[in-house]
Amino acid sequence: MVARRSVALDAASLLRHEAASRHILAALALVLAGCATSAQTRGERALAHGDFAGAAAEFQAALAEDPERVRALQGLGVAQYKSDALGEAEATFAHVLQRAPENGTALLYGGLAALRLRQDAVAEDRLTRMRLIEPDPRFGAQVERAVALVRAQPLSDEARAFIAVSLEDAARAALEIRAAQYEASRAWAWSAYPVRCYPAHRGGLVCL
Repeated sequence: MVARRSVALDAASLLRHEAASRHILAALALVLAGCATSAQTRGERALAHGDFAGAAAEFQAALAEDPERVRALQGLGVAQYKSDALGEAEATFAHVLQRAPENGTALLYGGLAALRLRQDAVAEDRLTRMRLIEPDPRFGAQVERAVALVRAQPLSDEARAFIAVSLEDAARAALEIRAAQYEASRAWAWSAYPVRCYPAHRGGLVCL
C-alpha cells in the first residue's frame, strides 16, 4: 500500500511539475515576444531624441527577432541616414520598398539617400512616388524644384545635402499640418486620447 501511494504521489508531482514547466515556458515566450516590441519602442524613443547610434542598435535588436519587421527596418534606415551612413540607409530602404512599395518613410529618406549618393534616377523615382502619397502642393513644388536642379546642372555634395534637408523639412511640415488637422477632426471622439500620427493620403502612416 505504501509503495503504491508513493508511486501515485510521484506521478502527481510529475504532473504538477509538467504543468509548472508549461506555465514557465509560456511566460518566457511572452517575455521574449515583448523584447522585440521593447526594442522597437526604445529605438523610436532614441530616434526622437537624436541618439541615432542607440536607435540603430535597438532596431537591429528588434530585427534579430523578426528580420522582416517593416517598422524596425524603416527606423533603422532613418537612423543610418541621420548618421550619414548613406549607402547602408539606401540599401535598407530598398529592402523596405520591396515589401511595402508605398512606404512613405522609405520613399522619402530612400530618395534623399539616393540624391546624396548621386543616384539621380533612383532619387527622382522615389521622390516622385512620395509626392503622390503626400498631396501637399508645397511639398510637390519643392520636389519639382529639386528634380529640375539635379537635371539642369552638376551639383556638389554640399548642394545635394542642402536640397535633401529642404525636402525633409518640407515633408515634415506638410505631415505635421495634416496630423494636426486629423487630431482636431477627431478630438470630439477622442478627447482623452492623445492622437499623434501622420496619416498617409492612401492609408497607413508616414513616420519622420
